[in-house]
Amino acid sequence: MCSAVGVVGLTVLTPILPLITEDLDVSSASVQQMFSGYLLALALGQLIWGPLSDRHGRRPVLFIGAALFVIGGIAVMLLTEIRWLIAFRWLQGFGAAACMAMARAMVNDAFARTEAARQMSTISMVLSVAPALSLAFSGWFAERVGWKSTIVILVIGGLLLLLCTWRVARETNQKKLDSINVKTLYEAYGSVLGNPLFVCWTLASGMQVGMFFCLNSFLAYQYQRNGYTASEFGMWFALTPLFYLLGNTFNRNWFVQKGIERAALIGCLLGLLSGIAMFATQKMGFTHALSLALPCCLFGFANGIVIANTTVGAISASGTHRGTGTGIVGAWQMATGGIASAIIIALGGAENFWMAASAVIAMACVSVVSMMFVYRNRIVTAT
Repeated sequence: MCSAVGVVGLTVLTPILPLITEDLDVSSASVQQMFSGYLLALALGQLIWGPLSDRHGRRPVLFIGAALFVIGGIAVMLLTEIRWLIAFRWLQGFGAAACMAMARAMVNDAFARTEAARQMSTISMVLSVAPALSLAFSGWFAERVGWKSTIVILVIGGLLLLLCTWRVARETNQKKLDSINVKTLYEAYGSVLGNPLFVCWTLASGMQVGMFFCLNSFLAYQYQRNGYTASEFGMWFALTPLFYLLGNTFNRNWFVQKGIERAALIGCLLGLLSGIAMFATQKMGFTHALSLALPCCLFGFANGIVIANTTVGAISASGTHRGTGTGIVGAWQMATGGIASAIIIALGGAENFWMAASAVIAMACVSVVSMMFVYRNRIVTAT
């Protein structure tokens, strides 16, 4: 639930960005800020929540984050001015940052490295159902009830997480820091960011997550140009997280046994192939939904292999500063998606598919190079 809240908070708006643009009579760039602003808040928030949880524990941070997510959602439900919608989506994203960061931190608190990768895959398998459903039905709800009906779903989810945190969650950080100040923060960030293996794990992870968020930001417009409605786009794009589920299943049951470094490298290579396939099908003039959906399915499968392994690899490389490490990993993942998608849309990605697809391919290349470095140093990583 911690992980699902943050992701659904993003994907629930993906199929309906064009509808929001029409309903509010504003530019696509303005509406994009509801998307990219949420992502950036997810990124910056995790840099704050991670170290705080090293000092004060995971449970109180999670509770505060869920509360902020609910407050932000209620405000978006009630307001209509675009600038206020953007502002409270930032607040919602800041709360979701705590939820997502604590999910990763608690798994790494409770399990050793290889088993943590397995458990992260299990969480991702369950998690993949939530964005699939939100993608499939948010467009349908928006077309029939109005796009704000989708925000109601987020508020309900946040309230459920608050209840579960209060009644079910237990503290997993058994080695809290004695204090936290500017000096200790500097030392923690310096220790983690000074490790080249952590940097490469994190770089690969962020690029792969960022690719998914970029697809969220511009694919709806390409489907629209190819003659598909928002609800139809949502149904086709919902296949992506379902194949993400399949990739996680394979990762848990087979890939992780070969070593998380090798598994992540294979996944990054498949992600690159999916980006090239997407570019090629549209360049060749195919307009059927499958010409975009099939490359997205391959990308979802690849992401299912990559994300759990790169996340665990990065956090385990951060040593005793796991809260700080998970904050940096999560921040980079969200920042990559938020910044890249905002740049793509600002440069005309909503209208120019070729530029947007080329940017995704470039991100895939960076992740492949990063994982090649990690793979070549895998003996050091395992140690």
